[in-house]
Amino acid sequence: MVSVVLAERDSELEIGDMLSEHGPVLLAAARLITLNEAEAQDVVQVTFEIALRRGHTLRDPESLRAWLLVIEAREAVRRVRSMRRFLSFGPHVHDLASSEPGHDQSLALRDGLRALPRRVRAAIALHYLEGYSVRETAAAMGVSENTIKTQLKTGLSRLREELRDE
Repeated sequence: MVSVVLAERDSELEIGDMLSEHGPVLLAAARLITLNEAEAQDVVQVTFEIALRRGHTLRDPESLRAWLLVIEAREAVRRVRSMRRFLSFGPHVHDLASSEPGHDQSLALRDGLRALPRRVRAAIALHYLEGYSVRETAAAMGVSENTIKTQLKTGLSRLREELRDE
């Protein structure tokens, strides 16, 4: 197995271990931010590629997951923003419905999340899915704590309204 040096302190981490330990969490957060499975997988892959190239910038190997999530959140927002310039789907494009139990609720939640701005979705993913504090979320997204608090409050309020209407 290939090893990669992720810190100047010569500590090594097996790529496979890094993928298996942090990959599922990164994929879940990317799914919430992008709302697209293929795009989420691409974001996770690019996140690991960036991490491998910039491993020397990781100061504390104990904070690897947080560092990866910071990279991912920035990459996901950047990619979705740049994709918006090139792709535009008309209102006639819809997902196929599923007959799974509880699927209507998950569709309503997904539609509510889709209606939120991407930066708000990213804040919700990091804070509620990953359990980051407001301070950590703000640092990961490169904005102030007050901005994150506003985004979380606005996002949850809009989700509640959207789900109440369903």
